[in-house]
Amino acid sequence: MSTCCCGLWCFPCMQCQTASQFGWCFCMPLLDCCMVVSCCLRQKMREQYSIHGSCCDDFCTLCFCYPCAWCQMSREIKTRAHSGTGTVITQQIMHS
Repeated sequence: MSTCCCGLWCFPCMQCQTASQFGWCFCMPLLDCCMVVSCCLRQKMREQYSIHGSCCDDFCTLCFCYPCAWCQMSREIKTRAHSGTGTVITQQIMHS
């Protein structure tokens, strides 16, 4: 709920915070001409976190609901930060 409220009341702040938390320059979303930065950020997030999807999916999501797509990215980064790691690691012990 807090992410959606932040997106509603201060959308540019949420965008800058999301980009910064992902490791990008915080001002990149302010340069988002024709959704190029947003599409690139979503693609990098999918690659880093092994999230299923495609560039076409990203573009359509951003076209149809730009603020919702950014809220989704923000929540994903917050979830990864709370888990303590950016990736999920599993370990299997084998005995011989």
